[in-house]
Amino acid sequence: MLEAPPVAEQRLRWLDLIPVLAFTVLGIILVFLFLVALARLDRPFVHANSETIALSSTLFIYLAFGAGIAVALRRLRAPLQFLGLRWPTPSDIGRTLGLIVPWYVGYAIVSALSAVLLNGGRLVPGNARQLFVQHPHGLGILALALLVTAVAAPLCEEAFFRGMLFRLLRAPGGRLVLLVQVYLRNGMGVRPEVRLRLERAVHRPGRRVELAHRPQAEDQLHCPQHAAG
Repeated sequence: MLEAPPVAEQRLRWLDLIPVLAFTVLGIILVFLFLVALARLDRPFVHANSETIALSSTLFIYLAFGAGIAVALRRLRAPLQFLGLRWPTPSDIGRTLGLIVPWYVGYAIVSALSAVLLNGGRLVPGNARQLFVQHPHGLGILALALLVTAVAAPLCEEAFFRGMLFRLLRAPGGRLVLLVQVYLRNGMGVRPEVRLRLERAVHRPGRRVELAHRPQAEDQLHCPQHAAG
């Protein structure tokens, strides 16, 4: 009886980042051109609806960002499982709600203490009522703001940075990228032993590297001003 061949592990490639970057840059360019054209055609309309236009533009860019992620992951058999995404369970929802309430309680306590200590006991008025209640389209702006900040931004950023970029940097080839980044950031200031550890990490992917900070006394010895003094 023939056994089924082993299923190859799903892996990302650095080339998979190209669709994400291309879609994001294209989205930014389209939004910029649209805003320029809209401002030239009807500037009073732009001033009267600046909040809605800004949030809609941000949402469109995140949608382009997410479309690039979807295109980049379409060759994988199960993209959602690869990213570790799943529908929340009742316990997840309960923990989330249980954490939201203490957060708002803590926020109220900190605001009250700040008012007592710094503002003579008077609470600093916020602009939430003016923006979301007194504004003609306040509820729509609130819903759009929540869609951008609580849905689009977390999903897209977590999927890209934690789901894609972090996985690539943990791969053997990613250590070479980290080595180049250290060289570009610090230049010739990288200590020889640190450079040697990084170079060994590139050739020995399984080894963990711990970068020790340079002691302050050693920094002073290498500083020309201290040497001249």
